[in-house]
Amino acid sequence: MKSQTKKILKLSGIILGALTAVTGILIAVVLNFIFTSEKLTPIVLEAANRNLNAKLDMKSVELTFFSTFPRFGVQLTDGTLVSKAIRDTLWQRTDTLVSFKKAVAVVNPMDYLRQQKISIHRLALEHADIYAYKNKDGIANWDITVPDTVQSASSPAGDAMNISELDIRQISIQHATVTMDDRDTRIFANLWDTDLTLKANMKKGHSMLAVDFRNKNLLFWQDGQLLANRIATHLRTDLELNTARHSLLLHDAMIDINGTKLGVKGTVRRDTAAKALDVDLQYGLHTPSLETVLHMIPESILKKTEVSVGGEVSFIGTLKGMYGKQKMPLATLDIRIKDAFARYAGLPYGIDKVNADFSARIDLMRNTPSCLNLKIFQFKGADTDILADMKVDNLLTDPDITFHTRSTVDLNTLAQIFPLQESIGMEGKMNADLKLRCRLSTLKKQDWGRVKMQGKIRTDKLVLRHTQKNFEFTSNATLDFAGNEWLGGRVEIKDMTLRSPALNSATESFTAAISTYPSQDTLRPAKTECKIEMNKLRVSLADSLDLFCGKSSARLKLQPGEHNPANPQIGLTLEADTLFCRMGDTRLGMDKAGIGITAEKVRDSLWTPKGIIGFHRMAFRTPECALPIQVQKTSVTVNDRVITLRNATMRIGKSDITATGSIHDLYGAMRHHKLLRAKLDVSSEQLDCNQLIRSISLPSDTLAAESDTVSTEVKLFVIPKNLDFELQTDFRKVFYEKVTFNDVRGAVDIRNQSVYLKQLSMKGMGSDMNTTLVYQAKSPEEGFAGFDFRLHNINIGKLVDFAPSLDTIVPMLRSFEGTVDFNVAAAASLDSALNIKIPTMRSAIHVKGDSLVLMDGETFAEISKKFFFKNKKRNMIDSISVNIGIKDGNVTVYPFEISMDRYRAAVGGTQGLDMKFDYHISILKSPIPFKLGLNISGTLDDMKFKLGKARYKDAVTPAEVHKVDSAIVNMGQQIAEDFKKIMKR
Repeated sequence: MKSQTKKILKLSGIILGALTAVTGILIAVVLNFIFTSEKLTPIVLEAANRNLNAKLDMKSVELTFFSTFPRFGVQLTDGTLVSKAIRDTLWQRTDTLVSFKKAVAVVNPMDYLRQQKISIHRLALEHADIYAYKNKDGIANWDITVPDTVQSASSPAGDAMNISELDIRQISIQHATVTMDDRDTRIFANLWDTDLTLKANMKKGHSMLAVDFRNKNLLFWQDGQLLANRIATHLRTDLELNTARHSLLLHDAMIDINGTKLGVKGTVRRDTAAKALDVDLQYGLHTPSLETVLHMIPESILKKTEVSVGGEVSFIGTLKGMYGKQKMPLATLDIRIKDAFARYAGLPYGIDKVNADFSARIDLMRNTPSCLNLKIFQFKGADTDILADMKVDNLLTDPDITFHTRSTVDLNTLAQIFPLQESIGMEGKMNADLKLRCRLSTLKKQDWGRVKMQGKIRTDKLVLRHTQKNFEFTSNATLDFAGNEWLGGRVEIKDMTLRSPALNSATESFTAAISTYPSQDTLRPAKTECKIEMNKLRVSLADSLDLFCGKSSARLKLQPGEHNPANPQIGLTLEADTLFCRMGDTRLGMDKAGIGITAEKVRDSLWTPKGIIGFHRMAFRTPECALPIQVQKTSVTVNDRVITLRNATMRIGKSDITATGSIHDLYGAMRHHKLLRAKLDVSSEQLDCNQLIRSISLPSDTLAAESDTVSTEVKLFVIPKNLDFELQTDFRKVFYEKVTFNDVRGAVDIRNQSVYLKQLSMKGMGSDMNTTLVYQAKSPEEGFAGFDFRLHNINIGKLVDFAPSLDTIVPMLRSFEGTVDFNVAAAASLDSALNIKIPTMRSAIHVKGDSLVLMDGETFAEISKKFFFKNKKRNMIDSISVNIGIKDGNVTVYPFEISMDRYRAAVGGTQGLDMKFDYHISILKSPIPFKLGLNISGTLDDMKFKLGKARYKDAVTPAEVHKVDSAIVNMGQQIAEDFKKIMKR
C-alpha cells in the first residue's frame, strides 16, 4: 500500500514537474518568439500616441513574467513623454513631462473582465526626470488626456467603460528629480533624489490612498527670490478621497523637515466653478513640548541626552486658500512657549525659564502684507539672561527689520547647561543692549548710513570653536552705537582671531569711528565716513589670498556715485608701514605703502575702481620667474581696472627696466586667468637676456637663474596664455649669449603665447642691425622661432660666432674673411632644448660683400691647385653676392659670380641633411683658352674634386640673377607674413 502511494506521489510529481516545465517553455516561447520587443514596441507606442495628447518614445517594450512572477507585466526602457498641451511643434525642455531609464507595470486584466475592477499590482519608475510646467495662461504640460467629445448616438451612455474599483497595490518612483515650474504663480521648485511609494483603493464615492514621499534636497524660488534651500523632507500620510464632494481628507499626516516632525490634517477640495483647489490644512509639532523644540537643534551641536522639561509649548500653522490660476493659499505659523524649563541629565546647570511668542504670515500672491513677528524671546539660566524681540514687515517685497535685545551671556556657564559635542567649545562673557532698524534693500545697496543702530555690545575673552569644522573665533571687543536715525559709533577690538576653512583673520588691535552725514534724498546712499586704526592685521582666504598689514591707518568713505548717484561709491585712504599680499603662488610686498582709491558700484558685485597706489619699495614674485622683481619708489594709478605706470623702475637680477604706460585687468588675470593686456614704453640701461631666459626656463631654480654662465640645461620656456602686451623698447645695453647689443629700439608684441620683435634696430658685433623675430611655445616640448636679420658691414667671423648653426648650414662662410651685408629670413620648429629642428627650417639668405679674403684651407688649396692660382694661400675677392635658400632640409646655393686671382667664375650647388654636398664652379674667364668646371662633392671630412663641363655659363646673366633675387625676396616676405598670422588677434 505504501509503495503504491509512493508511486502515485512520484507520478504526480513527475506530471506536475512536466507541466511546470512545459508551461515555462511555453511562456519563454511566447515572450521570446511571439510577443517580442520588436513587435510590442510599435504597437504600444502607436496606441499611446493615439490616446494621449503627447508623444511617447522609448527604446523598447517587453512582456515580462519571470522578473514579475507570478504575473505578467510590461517593462519600458529609456522612455520620454513629451506633452503637446502647450505646443504641437518646436518642442522645448518645458514640454518634456517625463523621461526615465526603466518603467515596469504589472496589472491583472482578469479582474476587470470578472468584476469591472482595475488591479495594478505594481507600477515602478526608476531614475526619472519629471518636469511639471504651467505657463502664464495656466495651461499645464501634464494635462495630456484626450477628452472624449464625440459620442455615438447609437451607443447609450450605459455602454461606456464602467469601472467599479481601482486597486493600486504599489506605485513607486525611485531616484527621481522633480522640477515644478509654475509661471502662473511665479513659483520654481526643484526636488533632488526623490522617492515615492503610493497605495490606493478607489471605489465609487469613496477612496483611500497611502503615501510615503521623501527627498534629499528641496530648492524653492518665488518671484525670483530664493525662499528655501537644502531642505530634506519626508511625508507619510493616509488620504481619504470623497468623489461626491470632490475633497481630499488628510488623516494624521506626518511631515519631517530636516529632522523636525510636524503633524498635518485638513482637506483639499476641488472648486469646479473657480477651477482651483480649495486648501484648508493645519500643521503643528508632532508632539509639542520643549523637549521636541530642543531636539530641533542638530545632533552635530547637541548630544542626544535625557532631558526633563516643563511648561507650555504651542506650535500651530495653517495653509488656507485657493491654489490655481493666479492663486496661492495663505500660510501662517504661530509658536508660543510659556514658562518652560529644562534640565539635561548629568549637567550642573539647567534652563530656568524660556518664553517666546512668534508669528508669521506669508502671502505669496502679495494680496496682504507678509511679516514675521517675534514679540518676545526670553531665556534665563545660570548667569545668562537673554531678552529680545524682532519684527520683519514687508517680508516678500522690501523687508523692514526691527530688532532689540538686552542680554547678558556667560558662555562659561552656558556651555554647562547644554550637552555640547566635544568638538564645540564656548568661553567668555558678552553684554548687549542694542536696537537695530533697517531695510534689506539698504543692506543690498551698501547704504550703511541708513542703518539705525543704538546701544552697545561688550565681549570679554570671547571664544567660540568647532574643532571638527576647523572654526574658532576669539575677541575682546567694545562696540558703541549712538545713531537713532543714522549709523554712528565707535568700535574697539583687541586680539581678535577668526579661523575657518574659508577665512582666517587676526589683528592685535582695531579701532574704528563711524560718522554719518544726514541726507534728505532717500534715493541716494547716505554719506558715511569711518576712521580706522589697525595694528598687525592678517587675512587669509583659503589657499587663494594672504594679506598682512603692519601698523596702519585708514579712512573709509561711502557716498553717492559720481556717474549714478543711486549707486554707492566707496573711497579708501590707507597708510601702512608694511603691506604683504599673496595670491596663489604670486607674492607681493610693499614698504611704506600709501593707497588712495575709490570704487563705484555699477551693478551687483561689479565695481569700477580708480585711484593711486604708492610705495617706497616693492618686491614681486611670480611662479613663472625664478628671480624676484624689485620695484623702486613709484606710484601707480588705477582707473576702471586699468593700472597706469609712470617711470616705474624695476630690477630683475642684473637687469633694470623702466616702464610707462597702462596695464588692463591685472586682478582678473591673477584670479580668473583672464587676458592681461598692457601697452608700455619700456627702457633699460642693462638687460641680461641670458639671465632672464634662465629665470623663465628654470622658474624653481634661483641659483641657476642667477649664474653668470650660460646654462647648458636651458629649456624651451612657455609664454603664458593670458598675455597681450604692446611694448616700445629703448634698451641701452643688452646681453645675449656672448654678444653685447647697444641702443636696441623698436616694438615688441607678446600675445598668443608668442613674442614678436618688430623691426628692432640695434648695434652689435661692430655692425648696424635690424631684426624681426617671433618666438612661440605653447608647451615645454616643442616651439617655433622665426627671424629676419638685416646686418650691415658685419665681420664674417663674428657672425659665425653669434650663430654657430650658420657654419653648418653654409659651410663656405668659414672660408671667408672680411665684412659683408648679411640678410636672412628663417623659420623653424624648436625642440625642448631650444635647438632648431633642421628638417622644419625654411630660410632665405642673401650675402653681399666687397674685398673679401678667401682664407687658406684644404678646400682652397685643392681649388688653387686645380686652377693654377698664383697666390695659393690668400686671394682677394672683388665682390660677392650670394643667394641661399633652405627648404625641406636642403640648402640651395643659387649660382653667383665671383672674381679672384686671374679668374671670373660662377659658383652654386646643394647640401643635404646628411651634410653631403654637391657644389659646382664654372670658370667664365681665365688664362685657360676654354671653359671648364669643377665639381666638389662628398662631406667636409671626405671631399671629392672632379673637373668637367661648365654648367653656369648662362646662370649669372642680369636676367637670371634678378629672378633669383625675386625668389629670395618672395620667400622672405612669405616668412614675414607667417609671423603676422601667428601674432594676429
